[in-house]
Amino acid sequence: MRSRANSVRSGRSVAALLTTLFPLAVSLLLWVSHSVAQENSNDTDNKNSSTDVNYEKLEGSSFDNRDSKPVIYVNNPQLLKEMQEQSFLRHTFRLSPGGIAEGEDANVLGGGVPLLERATALGSQLRHIANNELGVTHMQATFDELPYSDLERREEETVKEMIQSLERKFTLFSSLIGEMSDLVASYFSQIKQGGTESEKRYADEHKYRPCCLIPDNYLEYRSHFGTRVNEELWCDSGFGSGDHPLPDDYYAAPHNLTEMFMLNLRRYPTIKWQYFISVNGLHTEYPAHRPGTSIGADCGQSSRHRHVYEATVRPNGRKIVLLFDLGEALTPRLLLTSKAVGHQIISTLTQRDSIAVLGVANSIVSPAATCMRSSLIPATHDARQTLRHFVDYMEIQNEWTNHSLGLTAALDIIANSPFESSRNVSVLLVYVSRGMLGTLHQAHAALKKVAERLKAIRSRVVISTFGLGLITEEPSLQRQFLETLAYQDFRRYNIPFTKLPNQGKMMGLDSTLSVAPLINNFYDVVQEPKAHDNGPHDLVISEPYWDGDGRETIVSLTRSIQTKDRKTIGVIGIDLPLANLLEDITHFNSPARSYAFAIDTKGNVLGHPKLGRPETWTLPLIPTDITLLEQTPGFSSVRNDLISLPTGHRYLDKSSRDWNQRDEIHYWWCRSLSCGWVFVVAWYDAGLPHKRLSRNVRPLPPTALFHRLDLLSPSEARLCRHFNQMATLDGSTVFLSVGSYVSPLSQIVGGPETLGAVQSITAYLSDSTQLIANPGLRLGVRTDATALYQISDLWEKQFHSSELSKYIVRRYAAAPSGVTLMFPGTLLDRTYDPRSQAWYLGALSAPGKVVVSAPYLDPGGAGYIVTVSHTVYQGRSAAMHSPADPVVAVLATDFSLGYLYKLLLDLEPACGTDGTTVKGSTVRCFLVNSEGYLVAHPSMLIPSTSSNLASDIPPHITHQEPVVSMELLAGGEGLLTKTSCGRWWHGASERHYSLRLPSGQVVASSGPGTGQVDNSCLRYALTAVPGTNLILGIINETCTPAVAFCPCSMEDRLCLYCQLVEAGACECPCECPLSSHPCTTSIADAPTTPTHSSSSSGSLNNHSSDFHNQLWQTYFDIGFTNGQPVPQVLELTTQPPDLAPTCGRTPEVAIPLQYSIGMLAHLDACLSVSCGAHVTQRSCLGVIGCVWCSMTSDGESLIAHPHCMEVHHCYGGILGGPSPYPHGLATLPHLDNTHGGSGNPIGPVAGGIMAVFLVVALAVYCYRQHVGGSSRSLYTPASFQTRQHQHPIYQSQPTHEIDNGNEDLLGDMSGVGLGAAATVSPYRMNPGYRRPPGLADSSDQGYSTMTPHDDSENLNYTDLGGLVGLSSHMLDDPPSSSGWSPPSSPLPQDRHGDGLVNPNISEPSQTLLTSVKHSGPNIIQVPVTVHKVDTV
Repeated sequence: MRSRANSVRSGRSVAALLTTLFPLAVSLLLWVSHSVAQENSNDTDNKNSSTDVNYEKLEGSSFDNRDSKPVIYVNNPQLLKEMQEQSFLRHTFRLSPGGIAEGEDANVLGGGVPLLERATALGSQLRHIANNELGVTHMQATFDELPYSDLERREEETVKEMIQSLERKFTLFSSLIGEMSDLVASYFSQIKQGGTESEKRYADEHKYRPCCLIPDNYLEYRSHFGTRVNEELWCDSGFGSGDHPLPDDYYAAPHNLTEMFMLNLRRYPTIKWQYFISVNGLHTEYPAHRPGTSIGADCGQSSRHRHVYEATVRPNGRKIVLLFDLGEALTPRLLLTSKAVGHQIISTLTQRDSIAVLGVANSIVSPAATCMRSSLIPATHDARQTLRHFVDYMEIQNEWTNHSLGLTAALDIIANSPFESSRNVSVLLVYVSRGMLGTLHQAHAALKKVAERLKAIRSRVVISTFGLGLITEEPSLQRQFLETLAYQDFRRYNIPFTKLPNQGKMMGLDSTLSVAPLINNFYDVVQEPKAHDNGPHDLVISEPYWDGDGRETIVSLTRSIQTKDRKTIGVIGIDLPLANLLEDITHFNSPARSYAFAIDTKGNVLGHPKLGRPETWTLPLIPTDITLLEQTPGFSSVRNDLISLPTGHRYLDKSSRDWNQRDEIHYWWCRSLSCGWVFVVAWYDAGLPHKRLSRNVRPLPPTALFHRLDLLSPSEARLCRHFNQMATLDGSTVFLSVGSYVSPLSQIVGGPETLGAVQSITAYLSDSTQLIANPGLRLGVRTDATALYQISDLWEKQFHSSELSKYIVRRYAAAPSGVTLMFPGTLLDRTYDPRSQAWYLGALSAPGKVVVSAPYLDPGGAGYIVTVSHTVYQGRSAAMHSPADPVVAVLATDFSLGYLYKLLLDLEPACGTDGTTVKGSTVRCFLVNSEGYLVAHPSMLIPSTSSNLASDIPPHITHQEPVVSMELLAGGEGLLTKTSCGRWWHGASERHYSLRLPSGQVVASSGPGTGQVDNSCLRYALTAVPGTNLILGIINETCTPAVAFCPCSMEDRLCLYCQLVEAGACECPCECPLSSHPCTTSIADAPTTPTHSSSSSGSLNNHSSDFHNQLWQTYFDIGFTNGQPVPQVLELTTQPPDLAPTCGRTPEVAIPLQYSIGMLAHLDACLSVSCGAHVTQRSCLGVIGCVWCSMTSDGESLIAHPHCMEVHHCYGGILGGPSPYPHGLATLPHLDNTHGGSGNPIGPVAGGIMAVFLVVALAVYCYRQHVGGSSRSLYTPASFQTRQHQHPIYQSQPTHEIDNGNEDLLGDMSGVGLGAAATVSPYRMNPGYRRPPGLADSSDQGYSTMTPHDDSENLNYTDLGGLVGLSSHMLDDPPSSSGWSPPSSPLPQDRHGDGLVNPNISEPSQTLLTSVKHSGPNIIQVPVTVHKVDTV
């Protein structure tokens, strides 16, 4: 009974519990179902409400009033028929009550969409976002209230100061080169005075260390050099891999010189390469780096700095004719060798050289350029490009070689050249041939004709031959023929020759590996190396050229080294980035409407705002005349003054005769005496006063945060992870781009700011006494930072209270001085420049408007985003502004990609959610900006097509809506126009679009049969969104339209058809390479027109027309239609315009900051948005970090239960889809995963994988502990010990005795293969690790201090300005001890025990591991820097 009673009580308890929970469960289910039903009903009601709303508005209005509300009807056949009868451009559409009439198709969707009303509402919504989320009104009011002072005009002083800064740099580096030159000359004299024994001992001590054989684990990537280098080593090139015997007069750089290389770099880190080139061809370069991607790949074809060497020792230039034997006796391997010879010689050419190239078999093979068939031409950029193309495409001909024909043709070219009448001119004829002859008679006939031609030529002709395959000294008919030709020993064949022979060289080669050693001094037979005409102490400054290894445009500063008896030893040189020399021009900033540019002595542009920052160029700088960029009428006369006068001022009047307002552009310029470069400051004068913020503006509050969040203590800011960025929600952070500093490039080279530098900057910015010295910041940075910071509180308030916060990634502002403010506060990359970003440039191009950028991949890890930006004007007391006012700031906000489309759906539910078919029709709405790039379109949200965004090319209307694009292009109304412009300086032409619609009007589709394609199934309407750069469009497809196609390449930006294309032909935005024109006269050599004293445009327009026509000849092909020139760039017309269309500045792509391993993993997410709470696709759309996951991993099958989930689990709406980010930068989990069982089983799988990994790691660890660490090799894998082609100096690796107590400092290095030094970051720090007090190492630029608290690093005030544009705090940086050092350390060191200690350098931040001193061959000592890391 008791058990039964207990069971009864238990049953009652369960029943009571169920009775209690059942209503709650039912209520919960009802609430969820009601919420879903209500949201779905809202969607349906919204779709139906558009008709009701429009109908209600119609009831109280007349017919005329109804016509004033343009509407596009959705799938109403009767109304569509009426629309077909209307004209192409229709501002007003008739309004109908809508609904479904009797007898009509039941599938017809009645009603309409009032497009103008929707556009107005959208414009109001975007304006609301700009005012409230960006804070435009608040920021404008702040600037209106701030005090201003008059701006003093000092352009003349400014441009002179720029030139003085440039001259100081040249003077500084010239003194360094002079010191190194004296060292080399002195050392060389000592060796020669010591006699043969001293020379032999010197040769034994200075071994050849080939750059091409440096192992991967010796090298580490350095962004300043653009490649992997070793700053503790130098290396050699010029003699291949060292297998060939070195010349008898081999002279290597002394160790003292390489020591100076290292010291120079540490004192002046803006230096790039330093090198010594001896006359025998040795090229010693620092720091050591390996050309090519694999060991030994480029041993035989190293030509680095050969053109610089030739320009230094032969400043008057050379004259060379290349003749290639292409007969059938050639083999494919020998053809490659022949091409290597051609490329090697072409790479040594300078602009002062003259060149001609031709090939011969049974006929002459010449380049396509006609001028290169009959005479030598200057070795311009276009000429060299043409020659490289010719050499690349040389082929073996199926016929015997007619040597006589080829040699006489080459000599005829020399005879036809304009210098032929001068006896003081020397020409080198290089013949690359196998020398195959059928009989001795053929050799006699060929040599006889050569002798006759040489007699007739007055100039001195030297012939050198390269015998392909003739590497032995065995006598043969081929060798005898080529030797006779080179020595001009015609008597050997009984050929009379009365002229004094000019002996050349005959060299045999059979592979590409032997090309470089033989080509080094091939021109010495014509002229011995000598110093510059004005003496050996003259500094030779090269033309800017592209460094293929470092991927940057550089300038070489060289000087020839000579003995007391005027014998040339070699050339010493330093390479500087062009960005360093032009930093004052590139980062010029003024509150007035002014800019700066630089040109060379020939009028070619060196730096200009349209070119962007030189440090970001990815292509070589092609000579481009400044007239193509400065297109103000009459500028050609100003150009003449810039070249001919050392300093001056000119202005051009651009004002219209009907206007009273002044519109002038002034030019101030000054020329450098060292290099002849001209710096120019241009200023637009509209007759308005210019002001700047007063210095009395209150400073930043002491609590303001600098962007270096990793240096802050927990009490200063609470850090969190904002997608893939370190951030904080405690306030906005201030970031200073490199342009905010007096010496911008030094900031890039110096890396991230150190704690001491940050303390100096923040103290200066927050100083209310104005007594703290300026730490190297430009004028106006402090006031701009103070002004921008006034928006910080509003942003923080909006972040916590705004309903749009879940769609906003970040808010930020930027000033022209480079000051940036961002919320959430974020750690940014040092090279980031907001003034070069698309959102900033776009806002400047449309001041006063809300500008929406094209979609792009967020570098911070938030996926694809769009940026909404707006300008802020200079303050006025009356608060009345116009687009003509100066812009003092740009505010911007990043939205998720789906938000703007969600905005469309909220405004007009008829648009649908994804463009799917509704009741027999497909209705889709979209937003497109003024350049034709889609900002919102249903194709961007469909998982199967979202991969279109995977490329760097934003979706364009020509790609997604070709029918609409074709009609707009063919309409002739100028609504969508395709234009082309020249990016002359990079050798490309671009084709782009401009979409301009009249305000307040609707553009509708034309009738059937009137367009290029059948458009009977498709109707569209477009209208401009007021106050923005957007166009709102709606499309209704009633059936499947005809196939329309606009040629597009989604892989790159290359046009699919680069030939002549009509202006109305539809294609995606693309670019084409410009053709080379070696036969055209250089613009720089064009005759100048006398300078006119008047500066008005009226007196200069006619004067400049002839010059412009001549200028165009350089870029045109002649003979298109009626002999009219057609521009290579503007291929859309048959007549060239008065001035060349030049492209604007290309926005830079922001580079994501790569954090150390584990740096972000321990941080909590800044946002706590739960994707699982959004149960419908509509509610999930646009939420940052969330995506509507609807497809399986195959990208074709639908998920049974689609749901909203974290984007890193479902990229592009595809479960497990590929990340758009590169490997290692994928978005980290950012949101709370609370969608329950709707997720996928990634967790268990990942857990299993991690368990296996931990077991394996534990086993490896135990094994390594068992084996011991005394014989462990730190960087070199065992596989490398047996690598072939390994040079002896890189073979033996030292053994490091490492104490077991320090074992954890190294972590687990197992599995580290080649390239480990480049992939294992020394900045990977344990969050709990504290740096001992002391100075920071130069190799540690700050990110190694990314710890929760680092108050032990106490640095005093640091002057960031530096000497001659270089940071002074970098002058005495301690030397880096990372990497390998040569056998005899070039730096003086004291040895205490077995360790290496420098008495002048204290490096408490580093752990120096001692190594046992070994003796014997092939042993090098390795000082190793090891940072403490957290082991995993």
